[in-house]
Amino acid sequence: MRHGTFGVMVLASWLGLFGLVTPSHAQHWLFGSRDDPAEQAHMSRWDGYAEATTAAGFSLIGPQWRGVTRVDLTARGENVSLGLDGSLRAGIYGPYDAETDEWRDIVRILDYARYQPDEGTYIRLGPLDRTRLGNGHLVNFLSTETVWDERTAGIEIQRSGQHVTLEAFTTDVTRRALSGARLSFSPFERGRAGWSSLQVAGAVVQDEQARTDTDEPFRGFESDVRLVAYRSGSFDFVPFVSGAWLPDYGQGVLIGANLENGNFIDMARLYLSLALHYNSSDFRHALFGAFYPVSGPGRSITSGIDPTRRDIALREVQRGNSILFESRVLFFERFELWYAFQRYHGVQRLSEYHLRLLFLARNVRISVAQDRRGLKGFASLFGDLGEENRMRFQFDLRLLGRVWLLMDAHYTYRPATESADGAFYTIQRRFDPVIGVRARF
Repeated sequence: MRHGTFGVMVLASWLGLFGLVTPSHAQHWLFGSRDDPAEQAHMSRWDGYAEATTAAGFSLIGPQWRGVTRVDLTARGENVSLGLDGSLRAGIYGPYDAETDEWRDIVRILDYARYQPDEGTYIRLGPLDRTRLGNGHLVNFLSTETVWDERTAGIEIQRSGQHVTLEAFTTDVTRRALSGARLSFSPFERGRAGWSSLQVAGAVVQDEQARTDTDEPFRGFESDVRLVAYRSGSFDFVPFVSGAWLPDYGQGVLIGANLENGNFIDMARLYLSLALHYNSSDFRHALFGAFYPVSGPGRSITSGIDPTRRDIALREVQRGNSILFESRVLFFERFELWYAFQRYHGVQRLSEYHLRLLFLARNVRISVAQDRRGLKGFASLFGDLGEENRMRFQFDLRLLGRVWLLMDAHYTYRPATESADGAFYTIQRRFDPVIGVRARF
């Protein structure tokens, strides 16, 4: 496949199949931001609204304080929603150049633009933060916000039918990037338990900007089988097995089961998963994840200006096994708690942790997102954060009338140095406390 064409082929394939898949009410709600409560509101056509916020305050990036002006716009409709967030910073050394040094900074104003006319169709444009394909064997918690000043706007698209579901993504709509697609097929009528609920799927992921040691495109393949073994009320017990491999590198096998409830008494969604993963050398579970932009081929994490790698390269991963536990509770449009931990059993520090927490109320909003790697056991979560740590904390509080206090704290990355071994990234800390006026129209 010619370098640079894969992302186009993914989108073209989706467009070609889009009209062939008949919509259904099948639930594939763990794909990307499909049911992210921070971005959607199920409402009638006449209940749509727009909300604008103008704010000013201070911004701490690294060791330097600056002043910041911020303008946010949120709009909700029956089938669409939109979020824009623009800011400008300046201090005693002048403006913050990273916000205005290229034309893509205009694209970075977009938080999300989504279209979801029915249960079978979902399209989203904007930075990715929780993209997943299937059981997350290759792609899980993929983010394009890991290097905040270089964040990109990607696309997530899904079309679900009675027998076929197509999911696809690309991480950047402005240039060659990481892209992937997954096609699942249910040969029997859905809605039943046992073999009639059998589903088989295949996925492919390719990074247009990376090459293997044999100068081939860096890509991964995945196939999986799942079925509803038992159904009680609205709860499904779903065992699955998945195989994934990276050409010129290694492979892994994932075996587990989910307990799923897509609609618990019209209030919530519940999800539990327990799985066992076996990996060969040169293979890492969920390689295309939150740290891929700074730890993929040709990229690595360092702790300072000295280009010494602090993360584990793919070629250095040894054979081993892991236990994965995941739980998610979502109360529609109000509360989300999503926790995932991969406990790696081996001599290397390959355990991984993810958290998404959101609480929405009339006068307050709290949001926490954290991704960590380089861990050993569960107790290491309470130790030093280390270099493989990405976190965002947002807190909005109504002070009086339309006056709000907004705080936004980031642990992300910035480019550090480049050498013959590739690009190095280091931790960047950001903190923006501002006060503003919010009005709804």
